[in-house]
Amino acid sequence: MMWTHTVDAPSAPPAVLLVLTLLLATSLSGCLFSTGDVEEQQEVLEPLRMNHIQVKGTHNSYHLKPLGGDLIAQYNYSHAPLATQAQDFQVRQFEIDVWFIPGFGLRVYHNPYDSRSTCAAFSDCLADLKNWSDANPAHVPLWVMVEPKDHELVVSGVDILERIEADIDSVWPRERRVQPDDVRGNSTTLRAAVMEGGWPILDDVRGKAAFALLDKSEIRDAYVQNNPGLENATMFVVVEEDAPEAALISWTDPESKGDALRSAVEAGFIVRTRPDSDTTEAQQGNYSRFDLALASGAHMLSTDFPGNDDEIGYAIWIPDGPVRCNPLTAPAHCTSAALESL
Repeated sequence: MMWTHTVDAPSAPPAVLLVLTLLLATSLSGCLFSTGDVEEQQEVLEPLRMNHIQVKGTHNSYHLKPLGGDLIAQYNYSHAPLATQAQDFQVRQFEIDVWFIPGFGLRVYHNPYDSRSTCAAFSDCLADLKNWSDANPAHVPLWVMVEPKDHELVVSGVDILERIEADIDSVWPRERRVQPDDVRGNSTTLRAAVMEGGWPILDDVRGKAAFALLDKSEIRDAYVQNNPGLENATMFVVVEEDAPEAALISWTDPESKGDALRSAVEAGFIVRTRPDSDTTEAQQGNYSRFDLALASGAHMLSTDFPGNDDEIGYAIWIPDGPVRCNPLTAPAHCTSAALESL
């Protein structure tokens, strides 16, 4: 017969068992509840939006100084190609003048006496920007201001507004654009949307472009009449602050319009101004107007001198650029790296 012998484990004293039980309960409690406590303590940060930024733009972004341009000071500036402006000179807002030429479509130049351009056709200008955007999909939305230069009667006679939209459609697909409908949402008007709900969240509109009709004449009025409330419209428009279509405001002089610019920014509109004009500030090396433009909170500072002109010492650079946290609208947690890091 085989005998087996078992040894019972020594029983722990009751006091020891009580201590072990308490330690285990405390450990499990930490595992089960500490994560929730931390999450509850974390501040819910306001998302960064399209109007929380400040960027450099260019005026007449296609412009090349005319031959003999030294004789006309206000024309004496040249820009690099649009994609180069975006890549090397941190430009995020562009302005393109268009003229309708029968047989050639929409052509890009300033006027008959100042007609040199880095991109001759409107669609070519758009393609240059689109190619850069494709290569840099994390960029903040590009603003493209389109200014028809023909007389109102000519514009109406050739349906130039429809031609502008058709060229935009041919290069920038709808899913790569920010349009008034995207901003309005469920609000009654575009104006109400930007003043109450805010602009789209920045991460939702990266790699896109927003187009605007830069005109305050009958051409603008015709566009609004054709697109009441800018419903289904491709472009934003520049109107007075009390108009239902108001979302974009443009006042070029930050000195005389400083208070108005700040008020519009704080109300929720996206605002454009100019830190220099007619090469005056560049000739004087005067940055006082630039300082006023920065302080106004204007979102887009449109210059003739973004930094590519080696013949003059004047150049505009956004502090902490290419995209700066807007001094009036950005939340406290905003950083330039969070806005754009290409």
